[in-house]
Amino acid sequence: MSWETIESKKRVDFPLFKVFEDKVKLPNGYELDYYRVEKIPVVVILPIVSNKIVLVNQYRYPIRSDSLELPAGHMWPNERSEECAARELKEETGYSAGKIEKILEYHPSTEYADLVYHIFIAEDLKEGESDREKYELLEVELLDSKSVIEKIIEGKITDGRTIVAVFLAKVIDKL
Repeated sequence: MSWETIESKKRVDFPLFKVFEDKVKLPNGYELDYYRVEKIPVVVILPIVSNKIVLVNQYRYPIRSDSLELPAGHMWPNERSEECAARELKEETGYSAGKIEKILEYHPSTEYADLVYHIFIAEDLKEGESDREKYELLEVELLDSKSVIEKIIEGKITDGRTIVAVFLAKVIDKL
């Protein structure tokens, strides 16, 4: 049951996302204007070292607050998600992983965007120097999984991709 695109106009063209205004025809013949966002894929890494989860605390301008979350980042063009996960982990935390395993790929907002999150668990970590971007002003924190889950339940961790990754890892016995 797909929709037919009659016309598509790019309204916004930023480096990380594009906004389109489409005219679409539904299977029942009804036509409507639909606004959608094309967004660069993101990797999320749940790093585990010495039975602790490696998180980053950073200021997030859209919510005007600090956010405790898992390391994450946008994929480069033609970059595989596994490569991006290793790169972002090293870049943000300084850790390199001996083992990186994808546990989920999901779309957080199918109603308006094609954004996909690739979630990985990173293990066998070796500590090293981070290689952060100039705008990445963050602090690395190591917390046991019980503390992380408590912070989620208490509303102290509100980042959706972190919540999904932590609870999924718990459900599949990775934590």
